[in-house]
Amino acid sequence: MANESPHGPDAPRIGAQSQIIGCVINRRDFLGGAVCGSVAAVGAGRWGARNPPPPSPTPAAPPPLPEHARLSFSQQGEDIVLFHALHEVLRIAVPTYLDVGAAYPVRSNNTYLLYTTGARGVLVEPNPVLTAQLRRERPGDIVIEAGIGVADRVEADYYEIQENPMLNTFSAEQVARLQRGKTESIVARVVKVPLLDINRVMQEQWGRAPDLLSTDIEGLDEAIIRTLNLPQYRPAVICAEAVPATTSGQLSSLTSYLMSQEYIPRGGSMVNTVYLDSRRL
Repeated sequence: MANESPHGPDAPRIGAQSQIIGCVINRRDFLGGAVCGSVAAVGAGRWGARNPPPPSPTPAAPPPLPEHARLSFSQQGEDIVLFHALHEVLRIAVPTYLDVGAAYPVRSNNTYLLYTTGARGVLVEPNPVLTAQLRRERPGDIVIEAGIGVADRVEADYYEIQENPMLNTFSAEQVARLQRGKTESIVARVVKVPLLDINRVMQEQWGRAPDLLSTDIEGLDEAIIRTLNLPQYRPAVICAEAVPATTSGQLSSLTSYLMSQEYIPRGGSMVNTVYLDSRRL
């Protein structure tokens, strides 16, 4: 037939291709350009059906960590400071630790990095949900489900904070600070929890102080550290949830106390400070 395309069933595709080429040539014509755009979309759709785009490349695997690199599991890298203090500054091959207020076994934990290097210790945590996780994921450590006391009391009120067990505390003053400015109570419940003396824990577990004492007790760190019998139980390194100085530039009371006991601040973060026993340096 005179009107039959010599190209057979592919004629519409080729015709669209010709129109697209023409559109490119006549792009100065706004109206023509608008019409051509719609034709181009139809043509592209037909071509795409026959020639689908190539699949996206598979992302390359990340390179392995260099030997000198360290993964951090703590809140703000405190565990890397502790790693270097114990392994490299003090040359302790297999450190021991007492982690008071251990909370989660890995996330935001000050001692898990040391655990991965073969260090072992005692984890003190009053929250039964968290102690179950600690026993499951840290089988090389001893887990004690209790709190550390600051007096001779054998138990105390333990405040469980709504939806945030990291803020659970024995301190009513800390609860008041957290509650400030909020209308609904932040406390989920209050339970009685047994208390232990920190010196007794050290004596029963090691007969001496561990290489590291890490405390994260939501407002009671200084009070607990001041109960240490330092002549008998003197950790080489102390990591406490405290700042080295106040906003006015004055040394914090915990820093002043530990410096009077011949400890010096050697690192930390915005929320924790690492103190080393100057006698061991």
